[in-house]
Amino acid sequence: MTTTVGGPSYSSALRGPGSMRQANEWVVLERLRSHAPVSVPELASDTGLSRPTVNLALARLEEDGLVRQTGRRTGNAGRAARLWEPHVDTGRVISVDVGAQWVRLALADLGGTVLDRRQEPSRALSATDLVHQVSRLVAELLESNEVTRDQLLSTVVGSPGIYDPASRRLRHAYNLPGWDRPTIVGLLTDEFGDSIRFENDIDLAALGEQAAGLGRGIPDFVYLSVGSGVGMGTITGGRLHRGARGAAGEIAFLLVGDPTQEPLEEVRLRGAFESAAAADAIVAAARDAGMGDKCSVEDVFTAARAGHSVASAIVDREVDLLARALVAVVALIDPQLVVLGGGVGGHAEFLLEPLGRRLAELVPLPLPELAVSAVGEDATVIGGVAQAVDAAWRRAFGACQRRRQESENELQGGERWQAGAFN
Repeated sequence: MTTTVGGPSYSSALRGPGSMRQANEWVVLERLRSHAPVSVPELASDTGLSRPTVNLALARLEEDGLVRQTGRRTGNAGRAARLWEPHVDTGRVISVDVGAQWVRLALADLGGTVLDRRQEPSRALSATDLVHQVSRLVAELLESNEVTRDQLLSTVVGSPGIYDPASRRLRHAYNLPGWDRPTIVGLLTDEFGDSIRFENDIDLAALGEQAAGLGRGIPDFVYLSVGSGVGMGTITGGRLHRGARGAAGEIAFLLVGDPTQEPLEEVRLRGAFESAAAADAIVAAARDAGMGDKCSVEDVFTAARAGHSVASAIVDREVDLLARALVAVVALIDPQLVVLGGGVGGHAEFLLEPLGRRLAELVPLPLPELAVSAVGEDATVIGGVAQAVDAAWRRAFGACQRRRQESENELQGGERWQAGAFN
C-alpha cells in the first residue's frame, strides 16, 4: 500500500477558482512526461486543448521551473516548431530497498534516470540500526551528489510488510525483526520529513519490471518473488493492484499443506506457503536429507543440475509448491505473464520448464507465459524510483500552485485595501 505521510497531493491543487487552469497545466505536464520532447501543435492534438491554452499552460509551467524548451524540430516546411520537455532537474528522489540481506538505494532525477547508487549488507538484526543505516546511506548519497534536503522531493522506502496508516506502522514484516515496531515509521518520517512513502517491496518490484523489464506494455502480469520470503506484485489494467488494505499479493498465506491440520503459530504468522517454499525451507530440507549443515540454496540447485537425486527431489517439491500457488493466481487473475524473481526465482531458468509442465497438469485453464525477471535484484529499487518520481511531480506541481494562489490572494487583498482606502 502506498501512503504519503503528510505532504501535498495533486487533488489539493485543483480546488478553487483556478481549478480548470490548473487541470490544463497538469494535463500538459503529464503529456510532456510521457512523450517529450513535443511541440505545441502535438500537445494540442494529444490533449484536445486549444493551442492558446497549451501555450498559456507551458508559459506558467516554465515560470514555475517545471518545464523547459529543448530546441526546435527541423526538416519540415515552414517555421521550425519549438520543442518542450519536463525540467527533470527541478528536484531529486531517492528509492530505498530494505531487505533481510541487503539495503539498496538509488538517487534519481525527475525523469527517472538513476544518478548514483549505494548498496550494503543489511543490519537486519536491529530495526533501529537498520533505520540508522538507511539514514547514513541517504546522507552519503546526497552529500556526494551535492543535493540538499530541499531538493529531495520524494523518498520511497520499499520493504517486506504492509504499511498500516491507521496505526502508522509496518505489519507482517516477518523477515525483518522489529521492523513492525510502532516507532520505526516515526523514526523514518523524522529523518526524511513528509515526503516519505512506504511501499511493499514486491509491489515495487512489479513496478520495476513494468518500467524497465518484461512487463513493459503488458497490462496484466504478476511478479512472483521467492527468496528469504515469498510475495507477489500484481499489475492489472496497467496499474498496480494493492487491494482495499494493501494486502493484495500476500501469497505467503496461501494454504499449501494438509488442510485438515491447523498450522503452528509461527507458520500462521509467517504464512504456510512461505514457510514451505522460501529459501530457508529449501535449505532445511537439504540439510535434513544429509546434504550438509552448510548447504545453501545455490548448492541445492547446482547439485540438482548435476543430477543429484536428493537435490532433484527437493527442487521437484519446490516446483510443485510454486505450481500450486500459481493455480490460484491463474484462476483468480488470469495474467498474461508470470515473472519470477528473488533469490530462488533467480534459478527460474532451471525451474521454468518443469513449472510449466506441472502447472498444466494441475489446471486446464489457459496458462500465462513464464519468464525470469529481466531486472533482477534491481527490481524493487527501480520500481521505487518510478513511484518516487510520480510523487515528486505531484508535490512540485502542488507547491507551485499553492505559491501562485497565495501570491494572487495577496495581490487581490492589496487591491481591495486600496479600493477601500479611496472610497
